[in-house]
Amino acid sequence: MKNSNFFLFILLSALIGIWSGCAVNPRCPGELMPIVEVQINNTASNHDDYVNTSTFIPCRARIVNANKAFGSGLNFPGGVEVEVRNRKLSTDLRVSLVNSGTSTQFFTTLPANGGWQDFFIRGNTASSTDKSAILELATAGSTCNEVVLSRKGLMVENTPPIPASGRPQVEIEVGSISCLDDYVTWSPTSCRVKWINPPNATATLGITLRNMPGTNRLRFANTQPAAGSTATSTTTTLTLSGDGAWQSFFIAGNNGNPSVNDKDAVIEVLETSSNNLLAREGVMVRVRKNANAISAGERDRYLEALRDVHQTYDFYMLFRNSHSRDVGGASTIAHRQAHSGSGFLPWHRAFALHFERLLQSSDPSVALPYWHFDQSSPNMFNANFIGANPAAPSNQAVLNASNPISTWTIPGEITGIRRRTPYGDSGTPGVFTEAASLGLGLNYVNFKNMEVNTHNGAHSNSSVAGSGTWIGGSAAIAPQDPLFYFLHSNVDRLWAKWQWVNNRFDPTQANTYDLQQSHASPPAGLAPVFTQAPSGQITANRTLGQYLEDQMWPWDNITGGAGTAQRPSIAPLTPFPIVIGGLMPGSKPSVRLTIDHRAMNFAYDDVFPY
Repeated sequence: MKNSNFFLFILLSALIGIWSGCAVNPRCPGELMPIVEVQINNTASNHDDYVNTSTFIPCRARIVNANKAFGSGLNFPGGVEVEVRNRKLSTDLRVSLVNSGTSTQFFTTLPANGGWQDFFIRGNTASSTDKSAILELATAGSTCNEVVLSRKGLMVENTPPIPASGRPQVEIEVGSISCLDDYVTWSPTSCRVKWINPPNATATLGITLRNMPGTNRLRFANTQPAAGSTATSTTTTLTLSGDGAWQSFFIAGNNGNPSVNDKDAVIEVLETSSNNLLAREGVMVRVRKNANAISAGERDRYLEALRDVHQTYDFYMLFRNSHSRDVGGASTIAHRQAHSGSGFLPWHRAFALHFERLLQSSDPSVALPYWHFDQSSPNMFNANFIGANPAAPSNQAVLNASNPISTWTIPGEITGIRRRTPYGDSGTPGVFTEAASLGLGLNYVNFKNMEVNTHNGAHSNSSVAGSGTWIGGSAAIAPQDPLFYFLHSNVDRLWAKWQWVNNRFDPTQANTYDLQQSHASPPAGLAPVFTQAPSGQITANRTLGQYLEDQMWPWDNITGGAGTAQRPSIAPLTPFPIVIGGLMPGSKPSVRLTIDHRAMNFAYDDVFPY
């Protein structure tokens, strides 16, 4: 089951040293990821995850992976300094190291030896629904930038829906003991539940799992769904034993009803014989959505996370420097890593996923929206979102002062978002329609031409000739515009949908990916080659990084070289971030590892490949 694989992965990671960084991203190179457990009311049971507005209740947190997997010693000798707080933009809870106070945040250090750190919380404002109050722990201190380590869904309710005693008590784990993998897609996610207060070891307890009434965001299965399928039942029943053994089950998002807010997909556990409510656990069905259709809350959370990544931590620059750039600016060697070849789609899938995971280290509820660029998107081209079209002759996208990215700046290059489209805020760039893109062919060798027919048009037709706008300029400066990532999220969505329609998930088949094998050992007739016309247009690109088994720059951290194996002189984005519950691709992703996106813990609102 997944839990066993998860802890095995921790063990192997410590051995071979591939897990770098604090929390979900490499903010602190060379450090292991702290896995944090949080308990409300100091119990593992979910029945008492409730607080009132008058009394502080005891809570605690600890580092689960405090001890080194091999040999003696501690993974975090000085402990892990954290901020305990409400989630951003929220004041539902009061938190304190003592059982008094009015603060919404405080700093402390989780013990290095894995011992519990005690603290207290109480409600500040009553919750509208269960699990809508969220307690957050994030890294703090001078040695590590702020990264969310845990989010626990609670409810502020003076009369809790579950009695404090008198009923069976159960513990639920979604994915693992960490809360950072409580984010699911349409793919099945392994979970487990156990009875923690049985009268004796031979007793049994029948339970029913379902959605909390009014949510309906989840589907259930009590056994592992077959490959290519997912959980589909609205309820499932299990029998728990009094010996405390875990019982596994699986959940997945309900197609067509993804989450709008964190923890708004709530699992209910009922005692089957009495129908008594025993526990609730909040998760999120987090998928990529059409940017033109997301809620104001989803929009604002995305923009806040984007501001954190760029203007607080300056990590956005690493992405700008990895797209067709080398030291000194634009570079043909850098450009060919990601363009004008079979690797265009795999490379940009990894690039977008890396960016999304970095955003999620700031706010786990964020997913990368997509620009459905063959449809009108006035809600996206808006001063409250990605920027409204300026009136000529200005080329500065219009942003309201309250927009978190209103002060967008690329140090040394540009101030503001430079973009002026000939089609205004409600038009389209005139690219291939979605149907035309999907109709390019049944095999990858044909479909990959969407780079020219669809992708290039969305870039170049977005700008006014001679205006110096970013998205339509050279590939080396296109990522300066945040719209770039919405564009590439849609390019990836089209690939994912093409894979779904044509069942192109098996990487060993040439119709799934045409350049099989590797640069070092290529298929017959497909030897490495790179040619470029006098105009600069790349006419053939079978270089290192384009073949199925090749690792991709910059994540492989390889620079220099010669001929078709040459890489740029820099490798800014290393390593690729690994997350709990989403182990693919690895810290050095190969083309192969990008093929089946269903294993990567992201999905699209209109692609349901089961």
